[in-house]
Amino acid sequence: MTEDYFWGMTLDKAQAAETWDPERGTDPNESTGLRGEHTLLVKQIVLGADAKDGEVNVVEVEAMGYRQDMKFPIAVMKGGGASQSVLDLLFPDPPVTFKLTKGSGPVHLLGNHSVGTGELGADDDEDDELDEELDEEDLEDLEEANERNNIEEKKRKINQTNSNSKQKGKKVKVESDEK
Repeated sequence: MTEDYFWGMTLDKAQAAETWDPERGTDPNESTGLRGEHTLLVKQIVLGADAKDGEVNVVEVEAMGYRQDMKFPIAVMKGGGASQSVLDLLFPDPPVTFKLTKGSGPVHLLGNHSVGTGELGADDDEDDELDEELDEEDLEDLEEANERNNIEEKKRKINQTNSNSKQKGKKVKVESDEK
């Protein structure tokens, strides 16, 4: 089961770096309700209306890569120019640190925070049972349809054979040119 939440953060001169880590500060022995698999999908970056004209704002991200931590710029936005950009960046593991490395912002990052609990609720169990029932019903329907198709196919073959045999039984008059 997955729960999705709207997520956003603002980077500016006062707060130039922020880390997304939903499990930070939680006691591993304490049940908080936030346990599970967390993913972050950053969909859009928006340059704030208070951004200075002509000033370049660079946002960098630091996150876990396949073999090592990675650190790359994800957006370069100039005040007075394009004020938003679509990103579509998926971060499957916390922590993820966003930094405003150049410019004074404000720069807004928007997306979705998903929490997968890995637990099946009662509704999920009922859905599984319903799927199994539907699968059995679907199989029965397919078998019935196949039987009907086979019967229709046999009738067509019988009719075709009968019409062919009638044509073979007809005598054809052949005229010869011999005199």
